[in-house]
Amino acid sequence: MDTIKLTVHEREETGDGPARRLRARGMVPGVTYGKGKDPMAISVALDDLKAAMAHGHNVILELDVVGAAEDGKGGAKGRAKAPRYAVVKQIQLHPIKRRVLHVDLHEVDLGLEIEAPVIIEAVGTPAGVADGGIIEWERREVTVKARPADIPPVLELDVSRLHIGQHLSVAALSAPAGVTILEEPDAVLVALVPPRVERAAAGEEAEEGPEPEVVGGSKSEE
Repeated sequence: MDTIKLTVHEREETGDGPARRLRARGMVPGVTYGKGKDPMAISVALDDLKAAMAHGHNVILELDVVGAAEDGKGGAKGRAKAPRYAVVKQIQLHPIKRRVLHVDLHEVDLGLEIEAPVIIEAVGTPAGVADGGIIEWERREVTVKARPADIPPVLELDVSRLHIGQHLSVAALSAPAGVTILEEPDAVLVALVPPRVERAAAGEEAEEGPEPEVVGGSKSEE
């Protein structure tokens, strides 16, 4: 997977007030962190972040940090910056306006494995759809372990053989070389269920059935 360059600005001011002022200027406050690294408060242009995320949630970001002392205290000027790579760990959105409020970046070593969520993408049309079946998802993503460059943007799941009453589990997924799926193989991903009208009718019949048995008690006599 190719890396996408992203310019981030080190910031000294933190808190709600400075964060609001950043958003008013079209910037998103955030933080970067990683194993063996101290967390660093940053900001990134909203447009740049959106452009990077258009390549997928697991895109590898090559960070260009502005304002950070990359070569350490007393380092020689002009020394080449060591490349810094990161993946998006979390994006916080406004609950109503869906505006980006904050971003967490996890710095990674391209040679070491990390864990990351991968979206499941259905391929094909279930055979049972012709009989009125409806796809019902139990989960739309799984966690995988791989080197950052090997993490796929999606995992495809062939649903074309599904009939009403059948389901597919994690075992039906095929991961590319170098990628390990960490979920239990029998965890259900998707099922093909009967039409809602039939299910509603079945529920009504159940309600009109015999009176439930009272366990641990007895009916009073009239």
